[in-house]
Amino acid sequence: MPFRIWFPIAIWTLAILIANLYLFFRTEESISEYKLNPPFRIEDATGSGGLSRLLDRDLDSFWEKKKQSPVGFDFFLEMKLSHFWNGNEFSPREFKSLSLIPCKGQTVPKFKLRFLLRESINVDKELRLPEDSLAFEMVSQSETETEIKIPLTKLPKFKAEKNYPKGIYILTPEFTILEDSKSKCISEIQIDD
Repeated sequence: MPFRIWFPIAIWTLAILIANLYLFFRTEESISEYKLNPPFRIEDATGSGGLSRLLDRDLDSFWEKKKQSPVGFDFFLEMKLSHFWNGNEFSPREFKSLSLIPCKGQTVPKFKLRFLLRESINVDKELRLPEDSLAFEMVSQSETETEIKIPLTKLPKFKAEKNYPKGIYILTPEFTILEDSKSKCISEIQIDD
């Protein structure tokens, strides 16, 4: 076979192979990122910017409160679904704690936490905002901790569900950094399960 025939075929074969490998590895990376940080809503009512840095698992990135919030909270993070699909039904997750990590060299700021269970709705069928129920509230006045783990023992016992979204919630911590707090900088927030 002459060079001018097999060379273009070899180049195209190699290009297709490289493109497929790239697609495979990017898909695996996207699936891992989705499992780590699902694409739920986050809202920074202070307009300080960079709220997504609290979910990136990078302790060098951070969010800092720069302005007062015009509403009753500074920010909320829709973090995890209360259930996962096991192939047969939606099985409940067992949540242990909510971790709050301050910026390097600082302590956890004073804060108020409202831990919400946000109704998981089927957005294809319902044109409304989800309803929230309050799981618990707490206020932390201490500024001596370099990390805080809040036990999630006050969450209700979730049951296995067959029909999505019935009985399935999005765990949503809503934070307000208290005004008299010296530190207003947070590096990471995680739900440990």
